[in-house]
Amino acid sequence: MNRWTAVTLAAGAAAASLLLLAGCAAGAGSGPTPTVTVSSTVTATPAPATASPDDPLDAQTAWTSCAVLAQEVYGSQAPNAKMNPYNPEHPPKKQADGNWEVMIGYPIDPPVEGAGSVVVICHLGGTLGSPKLIDWATKDI
Repeated sequence: MNRWTAVTLAAGAAAASLLLLAGCAAGAGSGPTPTVTVSSTVTATPAPATASPDDPLDAQTAWTSCAVLAQEVYGSQAPNAKMNPYNPEHPPKKQADGNWEVMIGYPIDPPVEGAGSVVVICHLGGTLGSPKLIDWATKDI
């Protein structure tokens, strides 16, 4: 066998292999064409509950009401004082009668002898639409 015949046979074998592979690929796809279906489930987020003015006062609203008072009675006297923000780890305390005890703190910087901060203590009740200030006091602690 000469070199030319060997090259021709090798080329023929390669072509035959390609035809066989093409036939396998064609045979694999000769059946029904698979259909890809994508489905998704959409879960609607429920609308937030709307508060009614007749709802009882909640911790956040009690804190905010007391913070406004604290800024007026203490913050106006000490304009450089910085109020501690609302801390959900130490929320206002709901009393047995349903009213709230709220403490708004102002650190004294630098601390003075015997006091490191001033707190405004409020007792509040009522509803979201009509909060009621029962009493309040300031205290050095």
